[in-house]
Amino acid sequence: MLTPVRMPGEWQQPRNREVQLAKQQPDPTRVAVLLNCNARKVTDRIIRSAEHIVGSENVFASKSLDEAEAMSREIVQRGYGTIVCGGGDGTLARAVNFVYRYVDEANSWRLERFRRFGEAQSLLGNPRFAFLKLGTGNGMSSVVGAGRPVDDLNTIINYIPGRTHSIPLIEMDGERFFFGGVGYDSQILDDYNHLKARAKNRLFKALMQNVTGYLAALLLRSAPRIAFGTGEKLEGRVTTLGRAFYIDPRRGDAVTEIEPGTTLFEGRAGIISAGTTPFFGYGFRIYPFARMMPGMMQLRIATTGPLRGLASIGRLWNGSYRQPSGLWDFFVENVKVELERPFPFQHSGDAQGLRDRLDFKIADDSLELVDMYRPWRLA
Repeated sequence: MLTPVRMPGEWQQPRNREVQLAKQQPDPTRVAVLLNCNARKVTDRIIRSAEHIVGSENVFASKSLDEAEAMSREIVQRGYGTIVCGGGDGTLARAVNFVYRYVDEANSWRLERFRRFGEAQSLLGNPRFAFLKLGTGNGMSSVVGAGRPVDDLNTIINYIPGRTHSIPLIEMDGERFFFGGVGYDSQILDDYNHLKARAKNRLFKALMQNVTGYLAALLLRSAPRIAFGTGEKLEGRVTTLGRAFYIDPRRGDAVTEIEPGTTLFEGRAGIISAGTTPFFGYGFRIYPFARMMPGMMQLRIATTGPLRGLASIGRLWNGSYRQPSGLWDFFVENVKVELERPFPFQHSGDAQGLRDRLDFKIADDSLELVDMYRPWRLA
């Protein structure tokens, strides 16, 4: 019996073939712990405790970004469904980016194999994450109720599958994050890193590892330069490219819809920043309206001077400060920020260098984060 002969081109499926591959979610009971050894509270004792709870083969302690990226790939390849991140907000954001990027690459490869050869493999689903409060700012801890790291890790293991909290993500230049912007926040962060890098005394080093360090950066470097006009000037234009709403404090924070393509702001500002979670860190509620409009981020633009800001620090901290002539809040899904000159940019509490344009948009995928708070119940 003769075997039919296929020409080489016959092995390939049409490029426009409809793709129908199932997505398989990784098992949430398979838990990996990814620790940032450069984070303030990640110690040998914490690493040993994590190994005792989940097993040493499931603990990944990274000392560099290259190690963290390689470990994230291995975590995805092994099929872990829950990734517990130990560090600060930047540690969590980096892990999410590494993992999501590798999942996207793996799925693109599987889709291409299906289009070319009809080889059907299940697409990978994104794992869920959990947050251990081991960094400096830990803004995400207030969102999900993270407390004592070892107790939280035990809770995650003992109550799998626990509840998760869906967090929208902001995307820019292929990076996903929870908050980011330019202005006083990024200047203070740059000044904080400047002082921390020059801290030689052991006591001074310890003080620079908590909120005291940020206050020192503000009082010793940022505030004097801003007050005397010697600091960088933030000037630019903000344009909405999608749906947007103005949050009007004169009308009890009522929202007014704005047409796409509208210029939301133009001129000199103290801060232009966006977030999908309320907190910077230490309970600082800089985005008090975040999460109130599904599928949107809060954009905050301020022209209020540093002296007025310091005088109102309590209300700024708890999110109750309103100033119709100097503080503007919006719900947006896609905005373009064009700056007159490059300015320090930060996201997730980490400095990202100078930028003269920011393109913030809501990412297609969100983050499923284990929620440590007790469920709300009607009394």
